[in-house]
Amino acid sequence: MGEVSEEEIIEIANNFLLNSPPGEFMEVVTDVRALLPKESLINESAPRTFREYNTEQMVQVESPGHQHKVLITKYGEAADGEYVDPRGNQVIVYDHIRQEVTGKRAISDELDSSLESLRRAFEKAAFDYVEQHFPHGATTIYGKDGQIIICISSARFNSHNFWNGRWRSVWTFANGELTGHFKIVVHYYEDGNVQLNTDHTVKIALNESGNPDAIATAALKAIAKAEQSYQQALDTSYQTMGDTTYKALRRALPITKTKIDWNKIKNYKIGGEMSQK
Repeated sequence: MGEVSEEEIIEIANNFLLNSPPGEFMEVVTDVRALLPKESLINESAPRTFREYNTEQMVQVESPGHQHKVLITKYGEAADGEYVDPRGNQVIVYDHIRQEVTGKRAISDELDSSLESLRRAFEKAAFDYVEQHFPHGATTIYGKDGQIIICISSARFNSHNFWNGRWRSVWTFANGELTGHFKIVVHYYEDGNVQLNTDHTVKIALNESGNPDAIATAALKAIAKAEQSYQQALDTSYQTMGDTTYKALRRALPITKTKIDWNKIKNYKIGGEMSQK
């Protein structure tokens, strides 16, 4: 086998970064740098990799000058490092390396005026839905290319207890149909390394017509039903795996139903050997 080229090393390193669990990206960056023959290898590709990770994860940031949060997504990218904040009627400047908002500017032609009344109706309904069902979540709603796009992202980071997770869903509404795409990643790493990764798509025909508020209300009711159903299905899977899959992976306890104290057994063995001398 030939020597691995620098290009292949960079590709492997970036693949590790892009698959970082939620809330652990910078830790993975530090670990990957330590493994590289030269830390500078990923410097050139870092801006692109950080940007791809942040937009794919739909990270939340505070809207400058407002009380709501906005998502950094590929759907709202106005230019490199610029992201539309429709609710705040502005475009925010985001530094992907520093992972923080560094400025803002007024919206020019980033909003589609032909969809704006419908988008605003979806925005109101979506904000109410997220506030009720995602205490740690945020949503940003776009109107572009003849469709309404609802992005929802909710993360919980609890590194002290060795777990982190993020829910992401993207819904598009066009021509009377809703298409939803869910992604969930949960990482549990106390005395082990377990990850849950899900990727699910659903389509819903929406028969509601009329004014934008009625359509948006019906759409968010359908979204709530679909997401609740999916979460219930996951709960059922957890119970099934706990009783079957995970149980089969675990080492059965001895007849005493207690864990073996290997240190004690080791001491017994040493004591026995010494008594024979």
